[in-house]
Parts: sequence; C-alpha cells; structure tokens
Amino acid sequence: MRIKSIFVFTISLLMMAAFVASAAGATVGMAAMFITTSISWEGKQNMDYFIKPMFIGMSPFETQGVRVIPNIQSKQKLNYFGAGSKILKAYAKGFNAADGVTLTQREIEVFRMKAEAADDASAFYQTVFEQGLNKADWNDLGPTQLKKIIIEIYRDAVRSDVFRQFWLNNTYKETVTSGTYTGTADADYNSFDGIWQMIFENAAASPTSTQIKRVTYTSAAVAQKDTVTITGSSGTANVAVNGVNYLASYDTDLGTTAANFVTAHAAALALRDITLTYPGSGAAVVLTSAIPGQPFAAATVTNATGDLAGTRAATTANTAPDTLTAGEAEDIFKGLWEGAPKVLKQIPKKGKVLLVTTTVLDNYITYLESLGTEAANKLLIDGQEFYTYRGIPIIDMGWDDSLDADFAHASGSLPGYPHRVIYTALGNLVLGLDAANNYNKTEMWYNKDEEENRFRTKLIMGAQYVHNELMAVTY
Repeated sequence: MRIKSIFVFTISLLMMAAFVASAAGATVGMAAMFITTSISWEGKQNMDYFIKPMFIGMSPFETQGVRVIPNIQSKQKLNYFGAGSKILKAYAKGFNAADGVTLTQREIEVFRMKAEAADDASAFYQTVFEQGLNKADWNDLGPTQLKKIIIEIYRDAVRSDVFRQFWLNNTYKETVTSGTYTGTADADYNSFDGIWQMIFENAAASPTSTQIKRVTYTSAAVAQKDTVTITGSSGTANVAVNGVNYLASYDTDLGTTAANFVTAHAAALALRDITLTYPGSGAAVVLTSAIPGQPFAAATVTNATGDLAGTRAATTANTAPDTLTAGEAEDIFKGLWEGAPKVLKQIPKKGKVLLVTTTVLDNYITYLESLGTEAANKLLIDGQEFYTYRGIPIIDMGWDDSLDADFAHASGSLPGYPHRVIYTALGNLVLGLDAANNYNKTEMWYNKDEEENRFRTKLIMGAQYVHNELMAVTY
C-alpha cells in the first residue's frame, strides 16, 4: 500500500485549518515536531502507544459486543459456565451431590499480521501543505508537523483493516473480477477466518446444542445452477469453474465418470461456496451456488486427452437478493427476539447488542419514522445516541462497503447475504491480540536510499466467539 497525496485531502477542513495556521504562524521548530527520528515501538509499548488508541472512542471494538483479549500468545481456551439450578432439595441424611454445571470451551488462535506503507513527501510540493515540508530534504517527513497527519491516516488504515478482517476474513476467500471469484487467493482476507465465516459454518435454522440459531427472512435471492454433461469414451477433460480446472477422467462409462468427478472435487468446490452433486444417473453433474445471489462464472469443459469433453447448460440463472421491504428490519428483530436461545433471552437488555448492516438499520429507521416513534426508540450511551429495539442498542457496523467492493455479485446488484444481524451478549465475540510479543511492533523511518518515508506495523490477532447460545443471527 502506498499512501498518496490524494488521501491527505480527505482530512477534515478543521485539521487542515489548524495545520495551515500553525505553519503560517511560526517556523517549524523542535518544540512543534511530532517526530524527529525513526520510531520503533515493541511489545507492550506498541500496544500502549499505537494499538490501544485504535480501540478508543468510536472504535467498533469498544462497547459494541466485542471483547479484546490482549495477551494471547498462540492459542487460548475461552470458557463458558452454564447456570447451576435444582440443587436445593428437602433434607435427607448423608451427602447427595446435584448435577454440575456445564463447562463449554472454545479455542481462539492468533496469527501474525503485517502492514506496510511508504510515502514520498515531494508529493505535497505545490499543495496547501508545502509550507510544512522539510526545507533541508523535501522528501523527508520526519522533522515536520505533516508527519503527524500521515501517521494518523496510516493508523486509521490499520484500524480499518483490523475491523474488516475480524468480521469478514475467510481463509478460502478469492479475488473478484467481473463480479465472480477468480480462483486466486485474496491476501486481503485469507489470513484467518473471521466472525461471519465462523457463523456461516455453524449456524442453522434448527440448531443442535452446539450450533448458532439462524433466523431466516425472505430475500428473493435464487442460487445459480449449472449442469455439465460429460461426453466421450476415453481420456480426460478439464472442467473450469471460476478460474480453476477440475479434472474429469473416463472410467467404465459416462455415469461412473460423472459420479467419480463429484467424489473427487465436491469438497474443494464446497470451500468455494459451490455445491457439486451427481443426480444419481446419467452423464451430468450439477453445480449450485451455496450462497443464493452469489454468481459464479459459466463452467466450461475442455478436452485434455482422448475424446472426453462436455457441455454446459444454464439450468437456473442467478437472482440477486432484494432490498428489504418496508418494516422488514423490525420483523427481523422480532424474529431474533422470539427465536433466540433461552440463555440469551435471560441476559438483561443492557448486556446485549444488535450488530447490523447499514441496510438493516436504514430500513428500521424509516419504519420508525413512518410511525413517528423514532425518538422513543433511542438510547444515550456514553454520550452517543443509538437506536434500539425493545431497549437493546442497534449498532451499524458498516459491513456493507466491504461486501459490495470485495465479494462476488452481479454489477449493480446486492451481494450475497446483504442484510445481516448478530444479536449477541456483550463480550461473546472476542478479538485476540498478543501485546507482549516483540513481534508486535510499529516502526516509522526515512529511507535515504529510496528517499521515502516508510511505515511498518506487525501485530498478532485472531477472532472467535465464546458460546453459540449467547447469540442468534440473520443473514
């Protein structure tokens, strides 16, 4: 990532005015300098001076249901004790112990991460910031007030990435071209699984005792379905799906060949959100998007050896999700309220939160305005005003921007699962960091050879939830 001068002009007018006034009123001297030499913060020092400020104020990790554990070295158990009950009995001589409480453990693992950026101060030449450039070496931001602004932009970028990856990471995430996945690993998302991927892997409308409760709604999305019919009598062929070839090998007859193809590749395609099935007879296999509304590129079949080949038929076209209908967000909240696990229901309102996409909150606000009750459904928390549902704060998490920019969907349409809600107890979602490890470091220095200012942050982080019965979700 290279920070260009264009980012500077996104700074608020207030910051710009303060900087210009300072630069015009005095010569940049040692007392006004934010940084005079290279900076290096390690371990706990990096946590205190660089990482912690990212979790203060409006950070998505403060008072919004997420607990930060700062001392996880590699893995750590997250313990949850169920409530004890029915231990008080009528007196009887002797000792008769009641059943114990249930202890549930989940494991959070943290991963090494790194952010790097570089900036050439000469990019600010002939701009409003020119007065703040270093007169001895205009490329070096070090002895200038301008560096403070750049550092704030850099820290905001790191904070944004921590937020995005905590929620949306997927170790099998791929880059997107023309609205479909490419088969190329997406380095911006695949370091570890984020909270939403964990939810997708363990949520159900009729959950088991270890699954997360999912409340569904009608999105009108329809999953794309392609049928690939294999032809020929010998050899091999490649079936290309979203940029990746999957080999089909002739065996006995076309039905056996098709069935073998499914056995060989269904698991790999499932990791890419595509379900591969064999109908049970004939020479065809069926590919279906596992996420309704998320398209995949039309499958193609190319002969490799012998005469094995095939054709593709578009069985069912992809249909993107609809926008929410009037008042549908309120219906979703009600469904979560009524369908939540008993454990979550018993937690006081002040100990719970609704984390939502912007689409959901906007729909709810419009609904309240239509009733004239928006003022009655607001709550002041630490000086900030939040909309509420039955007294539970609703937090707009802003996942929408990343879903639209980085996940597969047809141009101009909503992405798969666009309307999302996590109804959870505070502290049930966990961001793990390792504050003490010396790997955890932020460095800022001027490279004289390349004549550029460089920034590097290393941190160790991971995501997990504590207990499935402490949340319910909609997507």
